[in-house]
Amino acid sequence: MARSPAAAPRRAPSPTRAAFTRLSTVLQRGASPDRMTREVDGVVDDLRASGEPEDVRNWLEELRDGFAEAAEAAAEAVDEVDSSEKAARRHAENAAQAMVAIRDAFARHLEAPA
Repeated sequence: MARSPAAAPRRAPSPTRAAFTRLSTVLQRGASPDRMTREVDGVVDDLRASGEPEDVRNWLEELRDGFAEAAEAAAEAVDEVDSSEKAARRHAENAAQAMVAIRDAFARHLEAPA
């Protein structure tokens, strides 16, 4: 019998990928903007513990920019929800506000000294 090749060990996700996944998971549960701000604070603490200041700054910029684009898309999506669907509209508005909170939290951390 032929042996199957050993599976290559999986690489750990990049710090920005891990942060994005963490924030997306919490966001999908319908978290409030305040909760997302606290979650970003935790993510930033983890990033600062795992990288050099220059790397951390690059990661924060990448995450801020990514969530800025997502916030714009979420705001546009709110406008597409039929106003008669109150629950769907409320959910879309909360998601858009949470994305803005994430973007703003990353921006705040970029402005603060490390």
